[in-house]
Amino acid sequence: MIKIARLLLIISILTVLTACGKNNPGTTDKLATSQALRESMKVEESQKPTENQMESNPIENSKKIREMMPKLVKDIKKVLIDEASKLWPSLNNTDKQILIVNPSNKIAYLINNQKSNIGSKDEVIEYSTDSIKDVQLLVTPFQLTTFNDHPTYVFNVEFASDIISGAGDKAYEDMFKFIVHEGIHILLQSGNSVEGLGTRAETYPEDINSRYYRNEMYQYLKEAVKSKTKDEKIDQIQKAVYFYELYLNSNKKNKQQDGYDNIEGMATYLQEKAYQLLNHPNVSAKELNDLTAQSIVNNFIPTDKEMLLLVKGREFYDIGSLAIASAVDLELDNKAIFKTSPLGLLKSKFGSKKAEGHENIKTANNDYYSSYNDKLKSFVDDIASKQHDDKYAAVKIPVTIKNSSATYEDMMVEYKFKGKPAEIQTVTMEIILGETRIKLNKMKSLFIEEPMEATNDPTKMDPNTPMGYRIVFIPKKDIEISKDKLLTIQRNDLLIFDAKYEEKDGEYLILMN
Repeated sequence: MIKIARLLLIISILTVLTACGKNNPGTTDKLATSQALRESMKVEESQKPTENQMESNPIENSKKIREMMPKLVKDIKKVLIDEASKLWPSLNNTDKQILIVNPSNKIAYLINNQKSNIGSKDEVIEYSTDSIKDVQLLVTPFQLTTFNDHPTYVFNVEFASDIISGAGDKAYEDMFKFIVHEGIHILLQSGNSVEGLGTRAETYPEDINSRYYRNEMYQYLKEAVKSKTKDEKIDQIQKAVYFYELYLNSNKKNKQQDGYDNIEGMATYLQEKAYQLLNHPNVSAKELNDLTAQSIVNNFIPTDKEMLLLVKGREFYDIGSLAIASAVDLELDNKAIFKTSPLGLLKSKFGSKKAEGHENIKTANNDYYSSYNDKLKSFVDDIASKQHDDKYAAVKIPVTIKNSSATYEDMMVEYKFKGKPAEIQTVTMEIILGETRIKLNKMKSLFIEEPMEATNDPTKMDPNTPMGYRIVFIPKKDIEISKDKLLTIQRNDLLIFDAKYEEKDGEYLILMN
């Protein structure tokens, strides 16, 4: 199964802050909401390394990345700039730059340069990272920002280096797909939302029936892709829709999460299509779509040895991309595919047909999620025990928009903290609050959201706006208070030096100024 650890990251909230004023034609008209912004931070399950991968070797990874960069920048230019409309009709990035940053090798590559006095659009401009004044670009995984006064998708390959370890011949493919996947979120989907965006955190206990319905949906959608005739395809789709209806009606959260099949499914579908476009540049549009659908099936990563079950966090990617593949093959409306839950679209077009399901999948699902619930319980119990232990203190850290980028590890689990909804998260991130710099390293914490107003122009949002608070539980013996009333914590998982704070309600609140 996928190892829920050493994760690779997240779509940064910074993607929509400083550049993306207008979206591509053909996208939805909905406002970018605070919820959509927050949820865009969530972990990218599609990029997690598999359990049998070796531990990351930074020196070897840096060497491999340096070797692949010349080809990588050309291929990214081809699919996201030169032939973007072949990926999706409304994907037009002629006015957007792409900056691939490689800090460990001290080089960056600017694609589709918009500043005529430093070179042509067709030329890839090389920069020394020492010459980049905005150091935020060197420590943020990816974002849409302004570079040389133009909207720029920035991707820092150093944050993606873990996927190189153990990937063998697929290292280049994995890195390429990762950049495209986040590029789709940022360049095609930023500023737009679809219906249904509940939290992606786990709920304890996990609804075992919902997981069974999702696994059946995947099986029938896979059969739809493999079908030889249109009638066979529709028959399999109708059976998938039957389990989709059961899934939506089984609990409220399923309806709230429905939009993620669109968001992650589209990015996954297009990353696979982009790679096929590279390797089969002369095939017809129909052949390219067929190759893409088969690639999605071939790249399925199961959570069990019998290869029956989806990985819980990857459901949005696996189910969404297969449903979109069928919608594209059946020539449904592009605009509808882009803005609608893919299973919802298939349901509206073809309806449902009762299906018997697969007994072996049901048995495997029940066994797996009984054990899964034990792990969820351990997460909840661990935080609860520290919260109520007098030996621990709660340290409350403000998280602003500009400080929101993080890498996530392990599962995220819903939690109630003093009556407020929260999420248990394990993160690696840096938070800069005035002169205070805070470093979390694979630190288990609670994240509590703050209300944010919806806006149709994210570029005007103040980057210092608080998105919420991260609460960490620290043994009191590890907290140092200086005579000047400054707080310091020095641990492997948390570093805070000389921070101004306020002690209130049993919590140490780190001040923003």
